[in-house]
Amino acid sequence: MATAATIENQIRTIDPDEERAFMDAIDRWLEREVIPVIKHHDHNDLWPAELVAQMSEMGLFGATIGQEYGGLGLPATTYAKIVMRISSYWMAITGIFNSHLIMAAAVERFGTVQQKSKWLPRLATGEIRGGLALTEPNAGTDLQAIRTVARKDENGDYILNGTKTWISNALNGHCFALLAKTDPAADPRYKGMSLFIADKRDGLSTGKKFDKLGYKAIDSAELVMEDYRVPADQLIGGVEGKGF
Repeated sequence: MATAATIENQIRTIDPDEERAFMDAIDRWLEREVIPVIKHHDHNDLWPAELVAQMSEMGLFGATIGQEYGGLGLPATTYAKIVMRISSYWMAITGIFNSHLIMAAAVERFGTVQQKSKWLPRLATGEIRGGLALTEPNAGTDLQAIRTVARKDENGDYILNGTKTWISNALNGHCFALLAKTDPAADPRYKGMSLFIADKRDGLSTGKKFDKLGYKAIDSAELVMEDYRVPADQLIGGVEGKGF
């Protein structure tokens, strides 16, 4: 699904006719593909694989990623309309691409040139799906209380240990913007926190999947790090202490 979104002086714009056409396409998709299957998937807490593939084809996984990286580069106002429209029928599926795009935004806004060129094109197409890994069993609203620690080894890589909880896309995602403490003794605490691109590999496993009263079909689960090695070039921005 193409758009005429452009970036002028860092402010994204879109032609009103293009936006209307995009929203009309969203409405047709909702009527034809989404509404008929909501009850089945939501009541049974089933991952909507076919809808996820369709969202990828429509460009939703690249909705706010810049066009130079293969995304649609939509303005925030247009993106908000999309999320509101889909959520008016089924909020859960918006979380699948919304969590993904929060991670992509962290890379696009604060990542190195190499990180942007490596990760954003694959995130934009939905080839890989992302998420946000902040919350821990003892740290929800107070993120400065997280206990996940990332320590550099002799090779310059980071070794992470800790547990994240209530992470959207934990089971079906491929990578996460993961917050950890690179300097646990920092004062104030936020100055010792760093954000990593954490892809699934040895040392990073999914733990318990949580049952929910609502917001089903998108998985919420634990991520467990046990001597999980992250290359130094996956520290977002390449500088420690900027994660918060």
